[in-house]
Amino acid sequence: MRNTIVAIIALALVAGAASAGPDGILSSTSKIPVVKESGEPNKGLLDCSGAIEISLDNVYYGDNTGMPNNVTTYGCSTWNESGGEVVYHLYLAEPAMFEAYITPSGCDLDLAVLDQCDEDLGCLIVVDSGVVTNVPVTGDFYFVVDGYAGAECPFTFEIISVPVPEPVEFCSAVEEVYGTYFEGDTCGGVNNIATLDCGDYTENGLEYYYEVFMPAGSTFTADVTYATADGALWVLDACNEPFNCLGYADNTLSGETETVTYTNDTGSDTYVYLVIDSWGTGACGTYVMDFASTGGAIPAESRSFGNVKAMFR
Repeated sequence: MRNTIVAIIALALVAGAASAGPDGILSSTSKIPVVKESGEPNKGLLDCSGAIEISLDNVYYGDNTGMPNNVTTYGCSTWNESGGEVVYHLYLAEPAMFEAYITPSGCDLDLAVLDQCDEDLGCLIVVDSGVVTNVPVTGDFYFVVDGYAGAECPFTFEIISVPVPEPVEFCSAVEEVYGTYFEGDTCGGVNNIATLDCGDYTENGLEYYYEVFMPAGSTFTADVTYATADGALWVLDACNEPFNCLGYADNTLSGETETVTYTNDTGSDTYVYLVIDSWGTGACGTYVMDFASTGGAIPAESRSFGNVKAMFR
């Protein structure tokens, strides 16, 4: 049986970043997976005694040529980092967010980010280009520019502060729209949801939202196809922070269909929120959605949204 859903227009006035789990405080700035050969494991050899102290909103020029090669692999990566290392240290006394990038000059350098000077215990992420924080962070961070497979060359390292977002809320912009087939356009929206603990990528596109009433035991499946944008889908348990992620999909590329399914196995009726998103800063576009469900539906009657909710309280 097909369900009916209520659409929420993406016109919330406050944009921000979503919360993430402790293992998801950083994301790569690149969506394309990078495959590199593995190196020999080693632990506890990173030397931070000569770490260069840095601060946000600065560019640093370095060169790992002839630098010590104390680390071959990091605890959160298997890549062969057998080149020399240049270590930077950042201390944040107050909550902040940042983006950090390396730009090598003629060789393959990688960037490891740690929260302590231990390549195994402190490793947060190792990337081929840059990283971005998903949540405000404090404390010590070590940025290690290392050479893949022995690579050595000059580079620039840039770290830029990102404004800490206000709490996100999109509950107030509600429109009565019912149906099982939808055509929409996210270009009038904002970027409220960027990263959650269930996501694989940072989704910085503009968004459109649907609120779905879910009777106990019911299931829905949403198939969303953008005309041009690289779509992504979230299922959330709330329309204001903190969000808990119930479902996520970003398995295809631009112009292809994303599918997400959610089953309400909580034992009671509830509401969930389906977010139509996309990958790429400010990305947006037109889309179509097929929405199907089993286990119960709200009749598409002509009544106020508040009265519909009251039926289930």
